[in-house]
Amino acid sequence: VTMARRKTTDKNFADLQEEIDLERFRESVRSNFADFPDPRISKRCIYPIWYLFLITLSGYLAGCNTVAEIAHFAEIRASWFADLIGLKVAAPSYDTLWWFLARVHPQAFKELINRWLQGLPQEMKDQLLVIDGKRLKGVSDNKNIAHIVEIFAAEGRLVIAQEKVAEKASETQAVPALLEAMDVSGAIVSMDALYAHMDIIDEVLNKGADYIVGIKGNQSHLKAEAYNFFEQAKAVNYQGVEGITREETHEKNRGRIESRHVCVVNALQWLPQREKWHLQSMIEIRSERKVADKVEQAIRYYGSSRKAGAKEFAKWIRAHWAIENSLHHVMDVVFKEDASLSDVGFSAENMALIRRLAVNVIRTMDSGRGITDARRNATYAPNYLRGLLGKVFIK
Repeated sequence: VTMARRKTTDKNFADLQEEIDLERFRESVRSNFADFPDPRISKRCIYPIWYLFLITLSGYLAGCNTVAEIAHFAEIRASWFADLIGLKVAAPSYDTLWWFLARVHPQAFKELINRWLQGLPQEMKDQLLVIDGKRLKGVSDNKNIAHIVEIFAAEGRLVIAQEKVAEKASETQAVPALLEAMDVSGAIVSMDALYAHMDIIDEVLNKGADYIVGIKGNQSHLKAEAYNFFEQAKAVNYQGVEGITREETHEKNRGRIESRHVCVVNALQWLPQREKWHLQSMIEIRSERKVADKVEQAIRYYGSSRKAGAKEFAKWIRAHWAIENSLHHVMDVVFKEDASLSDVGFSAENMALIRRLAVNVIRTMDSGRGITDARRNATYAPNYLRGLLGKVFIK
């Protein structure tokens, strides 16, 4: 009988289990927080601000989803944390951790995360960066809505930055701050039709990146031009139409059959808006989905400042939806984000930031492992958790 190889015997797991230089780790953690703004009255503080952050991040890495769970985790691992950081104090209470998350300004966490991201490869040329928003349902109602807008590197499945906005209609206001998070020159920034406005397009182009954007009713004239062109091209079976490339894909998964026909045109002399929008390509995607006896058909249009063929755009536009499966689904199913009710002060945004940092840590330091599996390892194998933290802080 052949036994399946267990994940905990692979090389990454073994490497992360190795001893780390504790003195170097402690010094690095403290130096990272040397200029971190602390809203507390220092004379009344038992715990350094970096200690509370380390416990919170460790809790999210080790399977905790709420402040109460993180406080419990800190209590049962109190001696382990004491050995790790060389600080002999009792575990912080729920109230201490909760006020830490509620009172620290999110900008302080963003700057910390940006500093950490600077240690990752910065080459963004030809990488797809997705901008999209997510509603925090647990802390939203009909009167008060918490909405997070993120920029997500689809290839590495990393969150580059996030901004909180008042509602979905305000998502576009977050774009300038998101694009400042790192050098995006040479990248391809993918956005849905909500962002199809010239001020947003100019923001992307001014940063040296290209864009792909959905085109719907909010740009009715541009959509009408695209519709007329592709319908006429289809009517003549694309014969003699200049600058056309096409790609077809077919997938079958769990009883669902999905077909896509991607058509791209690079010769845009017919398009009045081509110069204003800096357009190099127009894209049509015709999709058909069959589930049992039900058939759904859809036609979507996109515009882009990148000149490429149907094969490339089929890959990029499909990768755009990675943010739904690789991030939003993970946040909701694995981290139970939509069940979180914390919304006092800055707590909702700060918890969202640290959750995404935890995902980045796992995907960067143990990229071959699923998020659930990695969190399980961090729960039951303390040395694995120590290894993840060491990779973050020891440069």
